[in-house]
Amino acid sequence: MTAPVRADRSLPTRLIALMVTVAGLGVVAALVAATRLPEGAVAAALNRFSVDRLPAVPTAVLVGAAVAMVSQLARLRVRAGGGLARLAWGEAAVVVLLASLPAELVPPVALLGFAAAHAALHVVDARATRARPVRESIYGVAALTVGASLATLVMVVIWGSGPDREGLPTRFVAALCAAAAVYFVATFALVVLRIVAAGGDLRATVSTMVTSTPLMLVGNVAVGLVIVWACATSGFLLLLLPPVLWLMHQFYANRIGEDDERRTWSEFADVARDLNRLNERDAASAGITGAIRLFHVPAARIVLSGGRAHGELPPGPYTSRPLTVGTVAVGELQLAGPEPQRPRDRLMLATFGDALAAALHDAITHGELRAMSERTTYDAVRDPLTGLLNRAALLARGNLQLAARAPGAPVALLLLDVNDFKEVNNALGHTAGDEVLKVIAGRVQDSFDSPSSDLCARLGGDEFAILITDMATGADDLALAAAVERARKLGAQIAAPMEIDSVTLSKETSIGVVVAPAGSADLTELLRRADIAMYQAKNGAQPVAWYDPARDDASTDRLALLAELREALNAPGDGQLTLELQPAIALVPGSTPPVVSSGPVPGRSIPSQRTPGKPAAAAAAVPAPVTGVEALIRWRHPRRGRLMPAQFLPAVEASELIGPLTHWVLERAIFLAAGWRRAGLAVPVAVNISARSLAERQLPETINDLLARHRLPAEFLVLEITETVMLSNSPVIDDVLSRVQRLGVQLAIDDFGTGYSAFTLLTRVPVQEVKIDREFVAQMLDSPKAGAIVQTTVDLARRMGLRVVAEGVENPEQRARLTELGCTAAQGFLFFPPLSPEGLQSVLRERRQVQRRHLRSEGTG
Repeated sequence: MTAPVRADRSLPTRLIALMVTVAGLGVVAALVAATRLPEGAVAAALNRFSVDRLPAVPTAVLVGAAVAMVSQLARLRVRAGGGLARLAWGEAAVVVLLASLPAELVPPVALLGFAAAHAALHVVDARATRARPVRESIYGVAALTVGASLATLVMVVIWGSGPDREGLPTRFVAALCAAAAVYFVATFALVVLRIVAAGGDLRATVSTMVTSTPLMLVGNVAVGLVIVWACATSGFLLLLLPPVLWLMHQFYANRIGEDDERRTWSEFADVARDLNRLNERDAASAGITGAIRLFHVPAARIVLSGGRAHGELPPGPYTSRPLTVGTVAVGELQLAGPEPQRPRDRLMLATFGDALAAALHDAITHGELRAMSERTTYDAVRDPLTGLLNRAALLARGNLQLAARAPGAPVALLLLDVNDFKEVNNALGHTAGDEVLKVIAGRVQDSFDSPSSDLCARLGGDEFAILITDMATGADDLALAAAVERARKLGAQIAAPMEIDSVTLSKETSIGVVVAPAGSADLTELLRRADIAMYQAKNGAQPVAWYDPARDDASTDRLALLAELREALNAPGDGQLTLELQPAIALVPGSTPPVVSSGPVPGRSIPSQRTPGKPAAAAAAVPAPVTGVEALIRWRHPRRGRLMPAQFLPAVEASELIGPLTHWVLERAIFLAAGWRRAGLAVPVAVNISARSLAERQLPETINDLLARHRLPAEFLVLEITETVMLSNSPVIDDVLSRVQRLGVQLAIDDFGTGYSAFTLLTRVPVQEVKIDREFVAQMLDSPKAGAIVQTTVDLARRMGLRVVAEGVENPEQRARLTELGCTAAQGFLFFPPLSPEGLQSVLRERRQVQRRHLRSEGTG
C-alpha cells in the first residue's frame, strides 16, 4: 500500500526526511542483525535459490526484490479525503519474503524491490504526462520499507530468524499473518499521514480507507500463504496462480471502483449544491473549492467572459473547460495539471462545468438585478445632480424622525434659496450652474452637526432644506436662537468664494427658519412655514428670517384645514372630533368646592378649604351641586396634533362647514345629556352657537328633531350666544331665537361685559343666564374697575331673576369674593378642568353618592 497523492499542498520536506531516516534505520538494523547470525547460516538458508553458476545469496536477493517489485506494479487507486491512495499486493509480498528469506534480509530486499517498482511507475507516469513528484515517490518507498521493517520485527519476535521449519506449522502461519497485519497497519497510518499532510481531510481519509482496504488485506494475506504453501508442496501449482490473481485483482478493482463512484458522485452532489450562491464571488469561490475537491488538483481558476478572474494557477500546464449556458458564454474553468485521462473524470468535469456555468450565470444575473434595484431605489430617493435626498425622501424620512422624537421636543427646519441663481445660468451656462449647485450641496452637507440624524435635501431648482432633530431641549426662544445662528453660519459658509470654469464667484442665500415642538406639525407643514419665512428674508433683503405666525395668512393652509375637517365630519368613527365638558359649580354658602378628580393642572394650585364654622367632616359631606356643563369641542388632528377651537373655528365660521359642525356638536351634546339623565345624573349642557348658525332658519327644527330623537327635555339644553350676535339687529336671528325659546331651550349670554351695549341687552333679549367674562374675574381682586363691573353685573342680573356664572375662577380668593357678591355659579380650574364624557359622568356619580349619604345622615340624626 502506498500513497502518491495529488493534493493542495506539497509534502513537507521534514516529513520526508523523517520517513527516510526511519526506513534507513530499519534497514541498517536488519543488516547488522544479519551479520551477527552464525557463519554459514544465511548461505544455508538460501541454498534453495542456488542456480547453476549463480551464487545463492545474490539470486535470493534478486528474486525477493522482484517479488516486492511485482507486488507494487499491480495497483488500484482510491480517492480518500482529498488525495489518492494506491493499493497494491504488499501484504502478500511480505508474507512470501518472510517465509522464504531470513527475516534479517527482508527489509533491505523489500527496499530494493519497492524502489525499483516506484522508479518504473515514475517512468510510466511521466510518459503518460501524469508523473508524480520525486519527493512523493521517495516518501512512498520509505513508508513501505518502514512497514516491512516492522513486519520483520514482529516475525522475529513470534517465530524467530530463519525460514527453517518442517512444513507450515501453525505458529509460523500465525507469525506470518501477524507480520502482514502489522505491515498493513503501519502503511495504512503512513498513507493517512501523507494525505493529511498534503491538505486532505483526516476523518474522510480514515473513513474511506477503512471501508476499502480490509477485504483486500484478507485476500492479500491468503494469496501470500497460498504461494508459500505451493512453493513448499509443488512449484507447478504456482502456474495456477496468475489467473486467480487476475480475477482477484478485477474483483478488488470493481469493489473499490463502486465505492469510489458512490463517494465521488455523493461528493459531486454536495459540491453542486454548494454552488447555489446569489453572489458572483461566493459562487466562484465555491466552484474553485469544489473543483479542487472533486478533481484533486492543487489549484483552480475561473475566468469570466467580462475579464474578471477568481483564483490563481501555479506555473505549468492546466486543463480548461468552457463554461456556457445555452449559447451564452459565461467564462472558463481552469484546473492545474494535465487533462483527466479516464472517461469518468472527463464526464464529471463536463457535468461540473455545466453546473458551475449555470450557478455563475444565475449569480451574475442576480447581481445585475440587485444593482439595478439598488440604483432604482437610490434614484427614487436621491437628487441625481447633487446626491442629496429629494423632496419625496425628505418628507418620508423626515416624518419618521419627527415621530421618533419625544412629543414637545424642539425640531428645526432650514429652507434656503440661492439668490439670483438665474444669473449664473445666463452668464456661464447651465453646466456651470449645475457645478455651483454641487458645490453648494457639498457645503450644506459639511455643515451637518450630526450627519446621522440631520437630513439634507435638494427640493428642486436652487432650493435646499435641512431638518434638524437633535436640538437640545429647552425654552422655545433658545431653540429658535440656536437654529437661527446655525442658519447664519450656513449662509456664510455657502457665500464663500468658489471657482467655476476659471471664474471666481460667490452666491448668497435667503434662509427661512422654523422651530416647532415635535408632534405639533408634520414635515409638509414645517416646509410651508419655512417657505413663508424664506420669502420674508428675500423680501426684506435679509440672509435669515424665522417663521412668525402673526405674518402667516395661511391661505393654503386654511383650505387644507377645511378639507381635513370635512373628512373628520364624514368619518365620525375615527374619533378626531371630541367634546370635553367643564362643569359649573353652585356658589352656595356653607358648601365646599369639589376636589379635582382628574389631577392638578400645571401652574395652578388647589388648596383644600372648609366652610367656616363647621367641622371638616361635615363640610366635606356637603358638596356644592353642579348647575350645568359647557361643551367644548376639540380636534385630535392626525398630523397637526391637538387643536383648540381658536385654531380652527375662525376658518370654519367663514365657510359652509359651520352648519355641519354645529349639527355635530349639538347632536353629540344632546346625546351625552340624554345619557346622563337616563343614568339619574340629569344636568343641563351648554353649547356655543355662532352668528352664522343663528342665521339659519332651520336651526330650531334641527334642535327639536335632535331633542326628540334622544328624548331629552328642552330645558336641559342651553345655547350660549355672544353679545356681538345680539347686537346684530338681524330679523332672522331674532326670529330664530324666539322659536328656539318657544321650544323650551334656555339662552345664555357668553363673555358678558366685552361688548359695547352689554347692559341694554338684558332688557332686549329674553335670556336665562349671564356668563361673566374671565378677564374681569381674573382682575376683580386687583382692579377696582373690574371689581365694580363684576359687582354691577351680579346685582343687575339677580334683580332681573337671571343666573350668573363667573368664568375662569382659578383660586379660592376669587371664589370667596364671588360668593360674597351673590354670584350663582362659577366654572374654572379651581373646580374642574374640561373633562372627557367618561370623566364627567364619574364626577356626577360620585357627587350624587355623597349627597345621598349626607341626606341619610341628616335623616337619622
